[in-house]
Amino acid sequence: MPDQAHGSAAERRAEESVSARFTRIMNASTSRWGVLTDPPLVALASGAFLLAFLAALGRDAGPSVARALGALALAPIAVALAVSVALRGARRAVVAWLARQPFPVENLNAVLNGLGEALEVTFAGAVPDAAELNVELDKVHPDAFVTGGVEDARTLDIRIGVVDSKRNPAATNHQRYARVRELVERVLVPLAERYPIQSVRVK
Repeated sequence: MPDQAHGSAAERRAEESVSARFTRIMNASTSRWGVLTDPPLVALASGAFLLAFLAALGRDAGPSVARALGALALAPIAVALAVSVALRGARRAVVAWLARQPFPVENLNAVLNGLGEALEVTFAGAVPDAAELNVELDKVHPDAFVTGGVEDARTLDIRIGVVDSKRNPAATNHQRYARVRELVERVLVPLAERYPIQSVRVK
């Protein structure tokens, strides 16, 4: 019974910690395939095939070629719609992941919207040595490391280490989300067994 109560409390906490409804960007950030729903990329791909289709009509390339290019012009839109439908359950999966963690992970909305540079980790008591923690963070990615902290406040800041792409921001949105999950699961959850964590917050 206590386990069920704890589970219910964790689920309620997780439900309340993210947006009640996910936008297209938030859904897309949870999947490597989310980039296929990015409007500029869809428009670019569709537009390229549309130009080829119009050129084929102008040169009288034949009905079979024109039909093929016309279908290709519509394909990026169809794929984007299919992926969008497949990702409609993204919020449920995010909430389930948050509820499984032994400590609150706050402000994940920022990551899902393509924001957030660091994780602010607040410990319940003793704070681990930054050099020791950096060894574990390096196993996830060299660009993830402790950037600072305030000992009296029992906090450490950990750089997420994902640089935004100007050409393809949708891809880096997912990379940031995946990196946060990996840092939590591979580093912070095991760390919490020795140094209990009060909360983790994206900042």
